[in-house]
Amino acid sequence: MKKLAIIDMGSNSIRLVLVRIGRDGNYKIVHDLKESARLAKDFCPEQIIKPQQAGIAVKIMKMFSHLCASQHPDEIIVVATDAVRRALNREEFLERIRTESGFEVRVLTGREEAFFDYLGVVNSMQVENALLMDIGGGSTELVWVRDRQAEGMVSLPFGAINLAELYGLKYEELKSVLFKHWDGIDWLKSMEQPVLVGIGGSFRNIGRIDRRMKNYPLDLPHNYQMAGDDVKQIHNYISSKPEKQRKKLKGLSRERADIIIGATSMVHAFLEYGRIEEVRISGYGLREGIIYDHLNGPDRVPEDVLERSIINNIQNYHLDYKHARTVYRLTWSLYKQLESICSGGEDLSRVIKTSAMLHDCGIVINYYQQNEHILYTMLNLEINGLSHRELVLSACVAAYHDKKTPVHVSRFAPLLQSSDLPIIREAGVLLRLARSLDRSMSGIIQDLQVNIRGKDVVIKTVGDGDAELEKYDALRHFDEFKAIFKRNLFIM
Repeated sequence: MKKLAIIDMGSNSIRLVLVRIGRDGNYKIVHDLKESARLAKDFCPEQIIKPQQAGIAVKIMKMFSHLCASQHPDEIIVVATDAVRRALNREEFLERIRTESGFEVRVLTGREEAFFDYLGVVNSMQVENALLMDIGGGSTELVWVRDRQAEGMVSLPFGAINLAELYGLKYEELKSVLFKHWDGIDWLKSMEQPVLVGIGGSFRNIGRIDRRMKNYPLDLPHNYQMAGDDVKQIHNYISSKPEKQRKKLKGLSRERADIIIGATSMVHAFLEYGRIEEVRISGYGLREGIIYDHLNGPDRVPEDVLERSIINNIQNYHLDYKHARTVYRLTWSLYKQLESICSGGEDLSRVIKTSAMLHDCGIVINYYQQNEHILYTMLNLEINGLSHRELVLSACVAAYHDKKTPVHVSRFAPLLQSSDLPIIREAGVLLRLARSLDRSMSGIIQDLQVNIRGKDVVIKTVGDGDAELEKYDALRHFDEFKAIFKRNLFIM
């Protein structure tokens, strides 16, 4: 097992993440520290990092150096972005960091910064075509993703801090300047109403504000979906309030109350410019991109984000991969062969895969009460590649035990409706059947042949060896199966 420390010196904040890397390439973030330095504060027109901001940054880096000394990471990667990149006193500042903290800092080019953003998103979201936008304190990175490949990348010299300082509430003036910049990007003009994926603290705050306003049932920033009009409404609300009142707004970090106007103004303008109707928030960005680059190299982009995320969780929490794969195979076989008597109509392939592969996740808390812990655990496992609705459905299916088990779909409104109850119960009992059909966790049953004969369902097991334990255990679900499907269950 290795430890990797990544320090990101941004224009607004400096952040350290400590990553534990397993022998199979699985990873888990185990420490995350963020401190505000505001390196881009009062940056213009002199283009220098001011002494006060430099002093704050040095203090933070010394603190991070002490933390690294106690945690003993095998490798430390320190990067700096726009404020340091453009500062005329960059070398003086970096030498002070080197002397007082011991860190060697790699100053990223704008293109490198955009590329790491790209790696962070495509490794954690199943987006095929999108426009990525990372709003930092002093710069904004744009990446055009087509067929999961980076087709165009650019870094622009304005962000939340300098826009707030230069334009404040003068939206029309700011919009005119931004439109001229964007008109100079040829590939940007060729896209038609792309999905906008927002990266960085400003976007995470916008998403959090929207969730609070809507009483959203999950506090998950990653892959949160918003309508473009929702973002515009948030901007209009924020821009109508003085800073003192903004600090009281639920979901907005107090430290961003003074600069959030710069960020929301730019997003509002960009939604108008690109006629964009859908926004997704990414909780992953530059730092995660560095992690994926460290693990896989820059050229390996996963085709199936969900598959890799599931395997990462199985390895992190030492679940039985062979058993998980067998239960998934059997659950999917049952579902496809019984699809004609199942409810719904939407694609449940990712839901069934997730719930079946991670059905044992409650064990990480307590073996004997594992069923009681499945729902909460799965919702917090950091599973990538699913919509929030798919995640909640997966957790409910995995947690479903029998008809006595309460499934409170109202808790997850508007993601779930009462009409989702049959889907959860049907997929849930099929998962329980599949779990029983691998009761010895040996994969003895390799396939299933299912016949629907009027009011009877006959399941024939295919495999080598004695599967009496599996068949006996599966028949415990006879009553529940009959209650849900209105058919008798026979297992041969």
